[in-house]
Amino acid sequence: MFDDFNWLGAIAAAVAAMVIGFVWYSPVLFGTAWMNALGKRMEELGSPKVAVPNALVMNLISALVLTHAIKAMGAETLMEALHIALGLSVGLIVTNQLMRDRFHGMSGKLSLINSGNTVVTYLAMGAAIALVG
Repeated sequence: MFDDFNWLGAIAAAVAAMVIGFVWYSPVLFGTAWMNALGKRMEELGSPKVAVPNALVMNLISALVLTHAIKAMGAETLMEALHIALGLSVGLIVTNQLMRDRFHGMSGKLSLINSGNTVVTYLAMGAAIALVG
């Protein structure tokens, strides 16, 4: 699995995911709407000292798996990598998020914000993997 592995692409993908997350959930984009949909105030959220390192590790794991999937599926172009990233993000992750959100009683608005982040993040990760390394 790790022979001729695109480590640089995976790291770039994880960094891209972190940047997108910071911007996506900031007041610049959807932070305020997300917080309202959660029904919480900033003080009620978990500690960034725990959440940010956790997000970095989870994004790195996702990037490693996506890198492997892109290579295993034989993608050679940016468009092929984006197609794989889109298919995996919508077909596996967003569907699971939406199912879980319905059981947790989350609002459609919250689901849309989080699912949108997932798709945009995976597209950026796919692009980073295809273009770096």
